Amino acid sequence: MAAESQSASELDPGLEGALDHFARLGLERGWRIDRDALEDNYLARSRSDHPDRHAGADARTRRVALERSAANNEAYRVLRDPVRRAEYLVKLGGIDLDSSDPQTGAPHPEQSFLIEMIERRDRLEELTTGGEDALAELRDEVDEELDAVFATAVDALDGGDTQAAAAALVQRRYLQRFLDEIDAAIDSPNQP
Repeated sequence: MAAESQSASELDPGLEGALDHFARLGLERGWRIDRDALEDNYLARSRSDHPDRHAGADARTRRVALERSAANNEAYRVLRDPVRRAEYLVKLGGIDLDSSDPQTGAPHPEQSFLIEMIERRDRLEELTTGGEDALAELRDEVDEELDAVFATAVDALDGGDTQAAAAALVQRRYLQRFLDEIDAAIDSPNQP
């Protein structure tokens, strides 16, 4: 039991918190990751850090195991999702897409894009009375653009341009919200 307890507390908890999700799961930092390595590394760390393995240990070791297990789970959730992984890389690059801070927060979309989104919402409103076919066509159009904008973000990340990636990911968020509105209109026809 002592050897198992040792593995949970090998790292100083202060240093443990400094690990990014990639380092935590033994991966190179980048959008393109080896999915098999992600799965294998996550499972290995989950086994060694699981709190049940340290149930008989002292309180500090149990707490460290619980914290490490939670951090492993969060890292895995973020890295297995392509969009969350891209947003996380942007955050590691110094831009928090969930912040409105003028220096480090999400960049503001261009005015032309915002106007286009207003026009699209007007179009959606008109199409809600036009039936599911018209809504499905709009959905396909927005879905294609969503994919293209995300590809732009990934290309920017690959090229080391965090600012361009952040701008594309902000646009992607707007488009995703609009796609959700279209889906809601499709799911509840004839309602404004």
